[in-house]
Amino acid sequence: MDRLFYYKDMIYSDLKKLDRNKTIFLWAISPIEIHGYHLPLDTDVIIAEELQKRYIKALTSKYPDFTLVVMPTLYAGAHSLPVDGSISVSTRTLEKIVYSYGKGLAVQGFKYLFISDNHGGPGHLLGIQCACEKLMRKYKFHAINPFGEVIRRMDIGGKEFLSKTNSITVEDSNDNDFHAGGNETSLMLVSDESKVIGDYKKIDPSLLPPVSGKSLIIKGISRFFWVLGLRETAGDLMHLSNTMAWVTDKDMLPYIGAPSLATKENGEAILSVNVKIAMELFEKVLDGKRVKIKPPLWALKFLIKFS
Repeated sequence: MDRLFYYKDMIYSDLKKLDRNKTIFLWAISPIEIHGYHLPLDTDVIIAEELQKRYIKALTSKYPDFTLVVMPTLYAGAHSLPVDGSISVSTRTLEKIVYSYGKGLAVQGFKYLFISDNHGGPGHLLGIQCACEKLMRKYKFHAINPFGEVIRRMDIGGKEFLSKTNSITVEDSNDNDFHAGGNETSLMLVSDESKVIGDYKKIDPSLLPPVSGKSLIIKGISRFFWVLGLRETAGDLMHLSNTMAWVTDKDMLPYIGAPSLATKENGEAILSVNVKIAMELFEKVLDGKRVKIKPPLWALKFLIKFS
């Protein structure tokens, strides 16, 4: 029996034959979004689909008796870069879409949905994770987005975690290269080099601007939580402060980081760590364990969800 299917190509009898306990659905989700002057609007989607291919390879090797079903890619995301060309849906809309798709699989008796993603917008990650939590509560359906865990570790894992991904960074967080910079360009060199436009080696670095206004207030609150020992929340707020400083800067460039430093080796290292973390989570899920992913700003999800 064929172990890899594409949901859109299946017929009713194909679905009825699937073992509900040994079928894993895979779904790539990311938005259309501006990525500097050298990467296409579907950069996040291309990388998410490359991750999906690698998930399939790893799962097929580790769980040869499971059937894999690929869902049609969802070109949607919340909190895309707020410049002309990007298209966003609200956090609540994304949550409802992901929940509805998951429910559609859960009521058929299926149990597992694994999402591949490459968009770090806070509302995007929170919307997906809120849908995943709701599916678990209502249907005992395991929907999981490993990218939420990857971003969490990149934001608060410091130099030790970033060194494992060979990330292009000069500090102990990912904030100085988190959008269309060296890391994301590296990922594109591996995922689809033909889509990297022009000579990225000649693009000047784009640095985070000084925090001011609301972003400065958030930075101050972050320091307060740090003193209290709540380092996870402090790290989340610092990331939010840096992001707000960038997207509200009147001289904002549509990328952060140094595209010129991108290499295929860097891209492979990042993808390998993503797959490793995903497989660790998959193993727990398939062993019947509850996996709790807390993407950045999870503690503030009730505020972000309405953005």
